[in-house]
Amino acid sequence: MTGKNRGIYARSLFLTSLWCLGWALASGCSVSDGGTGGGGGGSGNGGSGGTDSGGTGGEPSLGGGFIASGPGASSGGGEGGGDCGGQQVEAQPRQAHLVIVLDRSDSMTKAWEASDRWTMMKGALGTALDVIQDRMSVGLQLFPSDDHCGMEAGEDLSVAVAPGETSVPAIKTLLDATDPGGATPTADALARALGYLTVGAGGALEGDKYVLLATDGGPNCNQDPAMTCEAATCTTNMDGDCPSGVPNCCVAGLTDVCLDDARTVQRVKELRAAGIKTFVVGIPGATAYAAVLDQLAVEGDTATSETSPRYFEVVDAASLGDTLTSITRDLVRTCELSLEAEPPDRAKVNVFIDDEVLPRPGDDGWDYDDSTTPPTLVIKGATCEHVKSMGAESVRVEFGCPTVEVPQ
Repeated sequence: MTGKNRGIYARSLFLTSLWCLGWALASGCSVSDGGTGGGGGGSGNGGSGGTDSGGTGGEPSLGGGFIASGPGASSGGGEGGGDCGGQQVEAQPRQAHLVIVLDRSDSMTKAWEASDRWTMMKGALGTALDVIQDRMSVGLQLFPSDDHCGMEAGEDLSVAVAPGETSVPAIKTLLDATDPGGATPTADALARALGYLTVGAGGALEGDKYVLLATDGGPNCNQDPAMTCEAATCTTNMDGDCPSGVPNCCVAGLTDVCLDDARTVQRVKELRAAGIKTFVVGIPGATAYAAVLDQLAVEGDTATSETSPRYFEVVDAASLGDTLTSITRDLVRTCELSLEAEPPDRAKVNVFIDDEVLPRPGDDGWDYDDSTTPPTLVIKGATCEHVKSMGAESVRVEFGCPTVEVPQ
């Protein structure tokens, strides 16, 4: 095992303790433009260091900084097996696609510290998207689409899911051009995300799909004319906005502001049934609806704890950016490599990081995830955190040489 990989293992506890700082300072897993790609498979300082093409410069990045070369590329086994004839194979990081479902209701105009909720949300979301824009695909659905309970017809999003370098600027532009207004048709907005990601344009996206719901209040806008509610479940009352002396602001003709919890929970259940997890972020104003947001987080399979709050509760502006960044960054699956085929012999598979073989055993090695077909290779522990936070010029997989079980 060379000095670089020994350093990865030696820094295990150190990397863990500095994780929160590491991601904030990291430039991500990017491929270096420099370096020399050798023709015979020896370790190089750049490029893939293991293709037959030779020349200078790195292989094209597939996102997350991982290298994917054709099945015929030979490295001669590198450090994993001398001249055993290992073959570099196609291995891509699992792609992540995120739809942000963002509340722009009138309550977002309310003051929050030195500004208002909408301004603070825009700034924090922009910061979070800057971190991941080169590493995953993102889309946006604003709600409502008018100044009441509207959602435009169709299955298109406010900004379609696309690679971050394309969609993030479009999202920022739209947010800058948008003012808050209207009620909170959360169920309809989640239904829009579900339709887009399943039967709409997003249905063809390959990889893992997620929804991030960010709101400052409870869902309403149930258009059922027969719906009635008591003051305890009238969102105007719950928000403290019902005039003094009025016992229930959800009287006849105003029942569209009754709490629409059942329909909203059902939409999250439908998303999860489609294999789509839903993250729930509540900013000030959402506390009165903690029970509903907790249930959404549980049904979305993203609960943060066993007790309330089980959603991502944000209580101050300073932590909003950190919360959004943490969620979005953790969706970048840079430690998971999807193979295009089952290895012919699982005893003859090796993973290389920057042309150095990574031994399989231990908490910081790698293993198979057999929940996918073909299996996914998962880099573990401190090695994964190193790749995520510090970057790697290349991560590649080879078939044909005996799997390295001990450090070299």
